Amino acid sequence: MTKIKSYPIDTNITGSDKWIGTDANAANRTKNFTPTGLADFFNNAGSVDHINALRFKYDTVDVGDDRAIGSISFATEIGATVAFSSISQFMLHRNTSDGNYIVDLMDVFDGNTIMIQKVDDKNVFAFYRITNYEQDVTETEFYNTSVTFVEGNGSLEEDEYYFVSLLQFDASTNADKHYAHTQSVASATWNVAHNLNKYPSVTVVLSTGQKGYGDVTYVDENNLTISFTGAESGKAYMN
Repeated sequence: MTKIKSYPIDTNITGSDKWIGTDANAANRTKNFTPTGLADFFNNAGSVDHINALRFKYDTVDVGDDRAIGSISFATEIGATVAFSSISQFMLHRNTSDGNYIVDLMDVFDGNTIMIQKVDDKNVFAFYRITNYEQDVTETEFYNTSVTFVEGNGSLEEDEYYFVSLLQFDASTNADKHYAHTQSVASATWNVAHNLNKYPSVTVVLSTGQKGYGDVTYVDENNLTISFTGAESGKAYMN
């Protein structure tokens, strides 16, 4: 039998090349393996570290279903394919798909620019600025993440994997923290003392999960009121 070292070296490796190995799931039979198959395994298993990247699987959640561990999803199901440009909020599990706890890191990402990129197609990507990252009051393993779309190409696709990575860190922006006001008792007027020393933008999410619309009156740089046509409860986010 010819010695391995006598074979010429392949200098043009392609995904369809083959090498021989042992299949542990088929009684240790000898089979051919390809670079493409190995790459798919590494991507799906999260076996290779991707610097500064957090890996999540896009999970569609029907009514009554549990959200998957290590997933990115939406509070209300909006489809198997969702254009990046249409996304303003999503839910992230506290762990990545390969089991790493990332809440402390995501807290630092808050207020900065991130990139979401499909694991197996780098041309599918989006840049966002995170405007809020907060634990969900009901599904406490998940964090509601509000974003502003900057630029991108493509969509989130059901059951596909995506990297979330910090693209730009602005220390001054990160120091300028947001404020979340909780209105647990329904009222037509919410009095908010945010103490941000500025006139912030305001986003309201009602206790029903719907976006709320009220008249914002700035009392001064640290206080404001939000007025509704009827009594409402929920949260207001200042940035």
